[in-house]
Amino acid sequence: MTIEGWRGRAGASNMIESRITKEEAFSFLLTYIVVDQGRTVELDPVTLFNLMRIAGEAELVVNREDGVIPHEVIEEAAKAWIAELDA
Repeated sequence: MTIEGWRGRAGASNMIESRITKEEAFSFLLTYIVVDQGRTVELDPVTLFNLMRIAGEAELVVNREDGVIPHEVIEEAAKAWIAELDA
């Protein structure tokens, strides 16, 4: 069974309801950095790896913790990454 099939299976007992996927977090992260912050990002392998790692961490936080707002979690992670670049 594929991951999509497992996620979509009704009544699966060990499923955690997902509020956001890693791909959605990555999309929002890139949009925030490039559009909202006006930054240029070269997606070389190292940068892509780092941004996917950040998106994955944001996904985990959003899906595990109640009451967090997804875009705020991702924006804070993006701000931290930008601060590292600027340091």
